[in-house]
Amino acid sequence: LEVALVTPSDRFVFLPLLYDLVVGTASESEVCPALEELLEDTGIRHVQASFDNYVSPDLYSAYVTRVNGDKGKITFRASIIAVGATPQSSLASIPGAATHTQPFYTAKNARETKMLLEKMERRIRSGLKPRIAIVGGGYGGVELAACVKRRLQNCDVTLLTRGAPMKGTRAEPLVNKALSRLGVEVEVCAVKAVEKLESAPDNTPKDKVKIVRTSMDDEAVLIDDDQHWDAVLWTAGSGPAYPVCDGVLGLKQIKGSGRLEIDSTLRCIREESSVKPPVWALGDCSQIVDATASYQVPRTAQAAIQQADVVASNVLADIRGAQADQVFEFQDLGSMLTLGGPNAAVLAPKEDSILAPLFSTLLDTARVGLDLADEVLNQISKSTAAERSGMGPLVDSLGLSLGGYGLGVDTESAPGTLSGTLSGAARRAIYSLRMPTAKQRAKSAVLGALSTATALSKEISDQRENKAATTKPKQEDS
Repeated sequence: LEVALVTPSDRFVFLPLLYDLVVGTASESEVCPALEELLEDTGIRHVQASFDNYVSPDLYSAYVTRVNGDKGKITFRASIIAVGATPQSSLASIPGAATHTQPFYTAKNARETKMLLEKMERRIRSGLKPRIAIVGGGYGGVELAACVKRRLQNCDVTLLTRGAPMKGTRAEPLVNKALSRLGVEVEVCAVKAVEKLESAPDNTPKDKVKIVRTSMDDEAVLIDDDQHWDAVLWTAGSGPAYPVCDGVLGLKQIKGSGRLEIDSTLRCIREESSVKPPVWALGDCSQIVDATASYQVPRTAQAAIQQADVVASNVLADIRGAQADQVFEFQDLGSMLTLGGPNAAVLAPKEDSILAPLFSTLLDTARVGLDLADEVLNQISKSTAAERSGMGPLVDSLGLSLGGYGLGVDTESAPGTLSGTLSGAARRAIYSLRMPTAKQRAKSAVLGALSTATALSKEISDQRENKAATTKPKQEDS
């Protein structure tokens, strides 16, 4: 069996760690390893090209465009579409958003965001206090806001969201407390436009923008303010990536979102024929529309990984001439999110999951034990010896804790969750195990520990420098 991976990129991207890449707690070789390295000894052929369109109605061949611009054609017995999603449709719907904001969805976006934050750091060193807005109150916006504020503590960070951050999830009460402890402002509003300022006050950067926004109570009423922003990071909304977004594949797509319609076996549906196509889809570019599906599959890496097993089984069965009828059933295993630096939260599955009682009980039990340990750690850090050594204030300023104490989290208000520094270590360990090869899993585990330690060391150094600068006595005029 010959398998070809068709993508214009030369690197695999592990999206859940893009936030860590931006703030320096993960390295590029960990988050974006080369496909040549990952596919070594697998027999999988990498075709570095974009998949453009199917050649004929039978869907057994397709046009591709290689990275050097050359056009070509490939043939196959079956194909799987897993191109993911981009924010382009969302950005295009808001005047000025595509031009004056920095999207955060891809490895390229992460590199650009990292450079933007370095630019903000230079402004801070010059005595300015930049203002950064992050649009979107889902996982992406919350994680990015926490990471940015953790890295740029002398910067105003505001999360612009159409509702409470992580509304309706186990994380909602936890996230509100954690963002407040970090100093992230939350504003519930609707962004209507992003405009570049034609003029700026003297001694201020000339690249600031204005965000036109309205109240969610009445979207006809503009929020009247004169706030100007140094940067706007965009995580809100997404649509299927190329070529699905062009709607030229001859497959049914959902009106509005543009995602590919797939049945419960994850097989695509032809536009003008009842004949089942040799095409399957998974991930953010598709959505199950089968009448037997009683739930909405979340657009997460966890769901895509589970879908991959079902697609592989059905494709192989179809090639052998057997029934390709394995049905996908999402199994909620809980979720994780970074809360800046070494801290994170682990969330039990939703209440309707069969695993929810088990995971919730385990996390709640662990939380009680870690809360007690945090109380002891807090007393030790406030002791005279700890104060004199500087370790007490250092632990507190870094927000380090076994449980949620260092995040300002009232753990009783967030059942079925576990947050803190140990949760951060657990998140990185689990993500390391999810890497596609044994070599990459081992590499990710080592690099994760080193990157986190390096970032914390830099944070400690920066805090000591800031403290020294503020306590240095002024020289008297002679």
